[in-house]
Amino acid sequence: MTASVERGALPRQVEPEILDQLPAEDPRARRTRHDLRRINRAMATLSIVLDGIDRLTEGTAPRTILDLGAGDGSLMLRVAKQRRLRWPNVAVTLLDRAQSIDALTLAGIRATGWAPDIVTADVRDWIASPASSKWDLVVANLFVHHFADDALRALFAGLAARCHAFFCCEPRRSRFALTGSRLVGLIGAGPVARFDAVASVRAGFQHDELTALWPTGDEWRTSEYDAGLFSHCFGAVRAR
Repeated sequence: MTASVERGALPRQVEPEILDQLPAEDPRARRTRHDLRRINRAMATLSIVLDGIDRLTEGTAPRTILDLGAGDGSLMLRVAKQRRLRWPNVAVTLLDRAQSIDALTLAGIRATGWAPDIVTADVRDWIASPASSKWDLVVANLFVHHFADDALRALFAGLAARCHAFFCCEPRRSRFALTGSRLVGLIGAGPVARFDAVASVRAGFQHDELTALWPTGDEWRTSEYDAGLFSHCFGAVRAR
């Protein structure tokens, strides 16, 4: 557990989420992945992610993308559909500890002209291995809040050695967002998603907390900001 030092702020609390402990084929996991797609749409996550990566790329099309904590791959499929004309022939790596990407999603990504590759690995093991590849862009959605600060600092250091640009969209840690997380049942979310939504907000971010964990130095330009009603974003790009 890590805590904010700001008086009156919600302390940051990292606790295990139920979905992360379920086998990919567990019916509760399948239900929760469906719920997450619904929650992402309600949060306008796609438009937030597209805006964030456009800020970083500044009109330069990435040739290689890593989707960190890719889940069922549905968000990257939607990104590919939106950017296929501006970003042709992208090689996209989908990394997650569990393989939950179905053949239809992979076919959809291929239909955009992008080439998907699945890597099934725990990110802690992956980041501890030698950096054998580099990506133009690494994207993470609702992923980095799973890590306490020390582990996240190590993850960021490993990512900085493997990419030109990094963007993440995470839960905003605020009382308003916490209230919203308790209401996801109103859009049909099941018990696992209802529990995990509250846990995600408690582990979320505010202000410049992610900037403080990214490697320092003139090599990187960073930005951190709130987006929409419930999201908090961070981006880092190598200075040209």
